[in-house]
Amino acid sequence: MKKLLFVLIVITSFNLNAQYITNHANNVEQNLVDGVFYNLPRNVIKLDFTVEKSQYHKGKYSDYAKEMLDTEDYIEEDNTKFSIKEIHLSLLTEPDPDMTFFVSTDDKSKEPINLCMELTPNGIISSFGYQDALNKVYEDIENENIILDANESTDYYYIPLHDDDEDDEETDDDTMEHKTKLSEKDIALSIIKEIKNLRIAYFDLITGYQEVNYGNTITYMVDQVKALESEYLSMFLGSTETTSFTKTFYIIPEEGTNSIVISKFSENEGFNSKSGNVIKINFADISVSSVNKMSKDAIEKMTYENKLFYRIPANVNIKITSSDNVIYEDRTIINQLGSIALIPINKAKLVFDINTGQIISYIK
Repeated sequence: MKKLLFVLIVITSFNLNAQYITNHANNVEQNLVDGVFYNLPRNVIKLDFTVEKSQYHKGKYSDYAKEMLDTEDYIEEDNTKFSIKEIHLSLLTEPDPDMTFFVSTDDKSKEPINLCMELTPNGIISSFGYQDALNKVYEDIENENIILDANESTDYYYIPLHDDDEDDEETDDDTMEHKTKLSEKDIALSIIKEIKNLRIAYFDLITGYQEVNYGNTITYMVDQVKALESEYLSMFLGSTETTSFTKTFYIIPEEGTNSIVISKFSENEGFNSKSGNVIKINFADISVSSVNKMSKDAIEKMTYENKLFYRIPANVNIKITSSDNVIYEDRTIINQLGSIALIPINKAKLVFDINTGQIISYIK
C-alpha cells in the first residue's frame, strides 16, 4: 500500500462578507490565479480477462493412430484454441476532466478570510475549511492483478528404439544401413512394440509378478514407466500445451451510454477486432439519488456563492455479455452515472471521499 500525499492550500482574502465564489472551469477567465481549481473523481472500470490458450500438436505418427492403436481420439492437425476462464472487475479513480471547478474569494472587505482546501496530488478535493492539515492519511486501494502463471511446456525428445532380439553392441555397416532404411511405418510399429513392452512392465510392477521387493522405489519406477508410455503415445495421439494469460481493458462509463463494445473474441483468434463474438459491457438498473438533477448549463454556466459541487454516485448493475450471453454480472457504484449537487460551505468544514466525490463529514 502506498500513501497519498495531499496539498493543503490556504489563500487569505479580506472580505466584508465572507463569500466563496465557485465556477465551472469553462466559466472562468484564463488569467484568474487568485483561487483554487479542484476536480471531482470519476471511475474507470478495469477488466481483467483470464484467457486459456491451448495449443494442440499433431503426433509425428498420427497417420497410424487409428490403424495401430484402434482409436479415433487423436489430434489430426496442429491448431490453437482460446477460451475465457475468469473475469475480474475493479474500479479505479481519476480526476474527471469534465468536472473541474474554480473556487475563489470575493475581494471586498476588511476581515481576513481563509480559503483552506486539501487536494490529492492529481487535484481531487479531499477537504474544505480545515486550517490545520488533517491528521489522517488516505491510502490507495491497490487492486491486485492475479495473473495465472503459464504452465511449463513439456520437452519432447526421441528415444532410440531397437528390437529385443538385436544385439545392443551390433554396429556393423550392414545393420546400420538396415536401420537407416526403415520406413516411417516400420518405426511406428517399433514404437507400438515398445508401448506394449512398457505396459507389460507396468503390470509386472503393480502385481508383484517378479516377486522382488523394490521397497519405496516401486512408486518411482511405476511413475517412470507411465511417463515413458505417455511420451511414446504422444507420437501417435499428439500433445496439448496449455497456458494462461491476462488481457486487460479499461472502460470509462459515460452518462447516457448503456452499452460499450469491448472487443471481439473467437475460439481460434482470442481477443481481436475482426471476428468472433462481440464482447460488451452493459449498464442497467441505474439507481440515482432523488436529489434534483442539475442541468449541464446550471453546472457549467452559473456562478455560485458559498457553495461547492460534490458527487452522489449511482448504484449500477454491470453485465458483460458475449453475443448476448451473460458471462459476468455484478452491482457496484459508478461516480459519473450519479448526480452532481451543491452544498453550503460558509463557516463549514467538509471531508470528501476522494474515491467517489461524496461528502463523508460535514461540520458547521
